[in-house]
Amino acid sequence: MKVLITDDSKAIRMLIAECANSLGHEVIHAEDGGQAINYISENDVDLVLMDVEMPGINGFETTLAIRAMDDIDWFPIIFLSTKTDDESFANGILAGGDAYLAKPLNPVRLQLTMTAMERIYNMRRKLQVAQKDLQVANKKLERLALYDQLTDLANRRNYDETMERQFNLAKRNKIPLSLVIGDIDFFKIYNDRYGHQQGDNCLASVAKVIGSIPKYPTDRACRYGGEEFAVILPETDLQGGLLIAEKLRLAVFNKNIAHEGSSVATCVTMSLGVATYTGQYHTPEEILKAADDALYRAKEYGRNRVESS
Repeated sequence: MKVLITDDSKAIRMLIAECANSLGHEVIHAEDGGQAINYISENDVDLVLMDVEMPGINGFETTLAIRAMDDIDWFPIIFLSTKTDDESFANGILAGGDAYLAKPLNPVRLQLTMTAMERIYNMRRKLQVAQKDLQVANKKLERLALYDQLTDLANRRNYDETMERQFNLAKRNKIPLSLVIGDIDFFKIYNDRYGHQQGDNCLASVAKVIGSIPKYPTDRACRYGGEEFAVILPETDLQGGLLIAEKLRLAVFNKNIAHEGSSVATCVTMSLGVATYTGQYHTPEEILKAADDALYRAKEYGRNRVESS
C-alpha cells in the first residue's frame, strides 16, 4: 500500500515508517494537516495514519477536509492520539476515521491494524477490477444491442432510435434531414450462386464501403435489414443526400465484387433512394416510405442508380 504518515513528531513518523516498511508498504511523510491535504488532493493513497494533536489543523479537522474532497476515492484513516476517552474515540470515528490507536504506539498493535487495513485495501482493489470489468462488459453489451455483428454498422434498433431523434430535431429546428435507403441488386441470386458464407462476405465488404462515406459525426450508416442499408444525414439537403447516395453507388461499383448472376453489371451494384425532410413529412415513417418509394423507382428504371422522392 501507499501509506501517508501525518504527524508533527519526526520520531513517531520514523517508528510508523519502520513498521510499514517491514510489511512491504511504501511510505510518504507529512508534518501537518495542510501537507496531508495538499498531497492527497494531487496523489492517490491507500492508507493514512493521522495524528490527532497537531499544531494548526488538528487530525479531526484534516480528516473532515479530506472526506469533503470531490473525486477522491475512499481509503482508511487511522487516528493516533494520547486521548483514549470515549468522547475522543467517537469524535474520531464521526470525523471520518476508521480506527483509533493510543499513543505511545504499540508496534505490534500498529502492524496488526495496518494488516487489517490491508485486507480492506485488497478488497477495494478487487472491487475496482470488478467494476472496470463490468464497465467493459456493459460497453460490449451496449454495442451488441446497437450494432450489427456481421457488418459493424448501426443495427435496426439503432436506426429507429437515431431516426426518431434526428427527425424531431429537424422538425423543431426547421432544418433539413436526408435519408438514403439502398440495397444490393440481385442479392438473392448472388447468395444462391456463391453460397451464404460468400454472401455474408459480400455484405461485410459493401457495409465497409457504406460506413466510410458519411463524413460527419452525426451521420449514421445502418444495416436496415438483410441486404438493405440506410444512411441518416442530419442537416443535409436533397442535393447533399443525392451526392452521398451517388458516392455510395459508385464506391460499391468500384469495389468490383464479382456477381455473374447480375443482369446490370458483372460486379455487385446497389440501387438507392433518397428522401429529404423539409417540413412536409409528419413522422419518421413517412420519410422512410418516401425514400423506399424512390428506391423502388431506381430498381424499376434499371437498377445500379439513384432516385429521389
